[in-house]
Amino acid sequence: MINSLRRTLFVIYVVFFRPALWAIIWLVGRTGVIKTIFLIYPTDKKEYANLCPSFKWFLKFLSGKPTPGGIIFDKGRPVGIYLFISNTPQELIKKKNRQLAESIVRRMKWIQKISGATACGFAGQLGPILEKRHGIPMEPPFFSSTMGNIFSIDDSISFLAKKMNRKPWQLSIAVLGGGELGGMLQKHFTDQGYTTNLVNLVFKRRGGVKIKDMEAAGQQLDGADFVINLLPTGEDFLQCGVTDFLTDKTSVIDFSRPAIPREKLQAKVFMGNRVQRTGLRFAFALPGWRQKELPACSLPSILASNYGIVEQNLAKFCTAARRVSFETTLAATVQPASTPRYARLYLLGNEFMTNCRFYLLGAVKNVRYAIAK
Repeated sequence: MINSLRRTLFVIYVVFFRPALWAIIWLVGRTGVIKTIFLIYPTDKKEYANLCPSFKWFLKFLSGKPTPGGIIFDKGRPVGIYLFISNTPQELIKKKNRQLAESIVRRMKWIQKISGATACGFAGQLGPILEKRHGIPMEPPFFSSTMGNIFSIDDSISFLAKKMNRKPWQLSIAVLGGGELGGMLQKHFTDQGYTTNLVNLVFKRRGGVKIKDMEAAGQQLDGADFVINLLPTGEDFLQCGVTDFLTDKTSVIDFSRPAIPREKLQAKVFMGNRVQRTGLRFAFALPGWRQKELPACSLPSILASNYGIVEQNLAKFCTAARRVSFETTLAATVQPASTPRYARLYLLGNEFMTNCRFYLLGAVKNVRYAIAK
């Protein structure tokens, strides 16, 4: 019912009220409340159907045109807009579609300008595709997903390790897929003391994935406490042969879309691509998500626009995100958002200066009164 209403409203405003919507965004943007814009995309027909009607003419109309899909709220105040395109990563990664990719970026710049946003975030694979495939640098005000994704995985494993009452050097991690992201995760967790291995995979020309060396993979996965799944889809994970090595004690941190069907695994499966912070929410919620669940890939642009945090060092980025109370959605309850230390000092400084001005003005008035007498 909710999805049907959402699709109907989406079609009505896109077809009939699109210019009026841009005018409203421009007017609201003059107030300075919109801090960030964030672009999402569908990965399959099911996600198309959840976001909007999957009519060919309608999807063609939306192609290359970021369209508002909802609002990002912080404690009831609108602070951002998330937008939707009908193009998939499989379409955008093709070199022949470079003009399409450049068109999307131009429109994001235009939307940033009219909205007054200070940051533009790109979900999932969009940032790496634009940068690596089409030479469009992910530099401020553009923010890729990579740092946010790593933070989400890091916080998920940290949370589960604490529940297990185990230290990093007592735990092993196997990483499946991810390319450059997989390598970054291996280094990141190895530096923390985890035993971390990259499982060697081969992507087939006609789609799908297989393990290159089954014997070596068996040694890497045997007894692994965590398996980080960075493969494109949950079906890729099931078909590549890795499930033969998993036990009911293995925790799979899943980043695939569509996700791994949990009922087909004896291992425990956790969604690793979602973070939360008290008061922050997406409305409408993304299909299949709760409102308090934020895409991890939106974190770099939200940190930059809302908290002034632009950090290229991975360890410092994770520390900064925790400092402003972001955490994995695996946490049983959302902790109250704490005021960052530098913000508390700033507030105390303001209070001190206000008191000084008050007493100084009082003293001046007394002196003037005494002179007048």
